[in-house]
Amino acid sequence: MTNRLTAAHETAAADVATAVQEADEAAALAAALEERVRNGDDTVTPEQIASARELGQFAQLRAEATRRKAEQAKRAARLADLAELKADIDAYTQTTDPDKLVDDLFTALLAYTQHFADHNTRVNQWRARMTALDVPVVHSPNDVRADHAHLGRANGSTQIFVGDSVYATVNHISNLPYHLEQLGIAVKYLAAHPTGPRHAQAQANAQERIDKVKAGVRAGFRTRKGHSA
Repeated sequence: MTNRLTAAHETAAADVATAVQEADEAAALAAALEERVRNGDDTVTPEQIASARELGQFAQLRAEATRRKAEQAKRAARLADLAELKADIDAYTQTTDPDKLVDDLFTALLAYTQHFADHNTRVNQWRARMTALDVPVVHSPNDVRADHAHLGRANGSTQIFVGDSVYATVNHISNLPYHLEQLGIAVKYLAAHPTGPRHAQAQANAQERIDKVKAGVRAGFRTRKGHSA
C-alpha cells in the first residue's frame, strides 16, 4: 500500500470513528432521557426527547455520509496511485539488451568449449608423439627421468607428465552442465542478498562455488612443486 492510499485509509478511519462516536452519544442521550421518564422524572419534556431523537437520527445520517465520503476518498487515492504506477511503467526504458546478454553468454560458452577442445587436441597429439618416441609409462611426475627428457605417460588414462607438470584431456562437454549449475547457485546467493548484512556471507558462498568451477576447469593442467629428476 502506497503512502497516499495509506493516508487516505487512516484519515477515513479517523473520520468515521468520530462520526460514529457522535451518533452513539446522541442515541445514548435520547435513551437516557427516555429512561428518566420511565423512572418518574417529571422534569423531562417531550420536546427534549424529540430533540434528542432528531439529533441521534441526524448524527446517524452524518456517520453514513462520512462513511461514503471516506470510501470515495480511498477510491480516489487508489486511482491516483494506479495512475502513478502506470506512468512509472510507461516511462521505463531497459538499459540492457536481453538479446545481447544471451549472445554474450553463448559467446562465452563457445569460448569455453573451444578452449578445451583445443587443449584436448594438443594433449592427444603430445601423447601420440610420446608413444611414437617410446616414452615410458610411469606412475607420477616423480618417476620421469632425464634420459627421456623428463617426459612420461600414465597407464590407462590420457595423462602425460612433463617435468613437474601434468596434462590430461578434459571431458568439458560432460562437465559443462555441472559447472553451469554451480555458477547458477553462485548467482542466486548474490541475487538473494545484493546488499545488507548478509551480503558478505552471500559473496563468500558465491566465491566458494566459483572457485570450485575454476578448480574443475584447471583439471587438465596442474604443476607439482618440489620435483627433482
